[in-house]
Amino acid sequence: MSARATNHAILFLLSVELLSGLVSFTIGRPSGEWIFWLHGIAGFSLVGLVIWKYRIVLRSFRRRGVASETVGSIILVLLFVGVLTSGTLWAILGRGGLDIPFYGNARLLVIHTTLGLALTIPLIAHAAMRWPRRVKRSDFTNRRAALRLMAVGLGGLVLWQGASAAAPVAGQRPRFTGSREEASGQGNAHPVTQWLFDSRQRIDRDQWRLIVHGRVDTPVQLTYEDLQTIANHGTTATLDCTGGWYTVQDWSGVRLSDVLTLVQPAEDAESVVIESATGFDRRFPIADAQQLLLATHVAAEPLSSGHGFPLRLVAPGRRGYNWVKWVTTIEVSNKPSWWQPPLPLQ
Repeated sequence: MSARATNHAILFLLSVELLSGLVSFTIGRPSGEWIFWLHGIAGFSLVGLVIWKYRIVLRSFRRRGVASETVGSIILVLLFVGVLTSGTLWAILGRGGLDIPFYGNARLLVIHTTLGLALTIPLIAHAAMRWPRRVKRSDFTNRRAALRLMAVGLGGLVLWQGASAAAPVAGQRPRFTGSREEASGQGNAHPVTQWLFDSRQRIDRDQWRLIVHGRVDTPVQLTYEDLQTIANHGTTATLDCTGGWYTVQDWSGVRLSDVLTLVQPAEDAESVVIESATGFDRRFPIADAQQLLLATHVAAEPLSSGHGFPLRLVAPGRRGYNWVKWVTTIEVSNKPSWWQPPLPLQ
């Protein structure tokens, strides 16, 4: 495969990896499993292209030597190898990580995601300055090139299937998202995580209030004791964190629909915004209020502060960042449910 074809194939597959990786964070139901398949196959296909790219890099060094402009290329290579290595190890092992100052233990999946995002901007800059812009059709359409590309894709499929088969042997069978089970049925024992820069809150139950307002007839403020008087409901739901773990727990509290009956949403209400004491919020269709639970307990234990005491949202079928902790405000809105970034920006 020519250097030009190799570079463009790598850029294409990295673009697929970036887009499918970001989209995978929004997938919480098995119907979206094909996104994870695409991400895995494209990732392992890159492993095959590394062999060709390695030869290209060596030829370049022999021809030009190591100069100041090659430092950027070396950094790209290190990031590239880091992304592939962390992703491959996570797919097979699903365990392990690094202790990072001011963050704590970062699982391999978090490291893989971080390195992948760090690779994006320098790779685009490198491609714009160093790679040929013109794509020759013969690089991809002649018989030999087509067979090589097919071999790369087939190799990626075989490696991905091998990693999928090895995962239960090396550790435990992952969920379709790649997440591994943590402390299911053990209440507050499952991991404590927050989205990006959110911080853990410690809230006084007696001072806490739940404000329900917006497009409603009668806004209300509810105390923790008030919630206990509303019909209690329980559900078993899977919390699947984008950090690479999941837990299956019995949650109990008040259905969002039962709270909304107290305020009588307006006829034009389309969505509900659940907001945390930290300002973090997510928007949901008002039609889903029956399935959304405002939980006060997990496995019959009151929520710990790390898990959202006094109140957190349980959103079955959605990834963990949608499970808003430390809920203080519910706003009924006439905006559509998609009126928010796909991934939180807070």
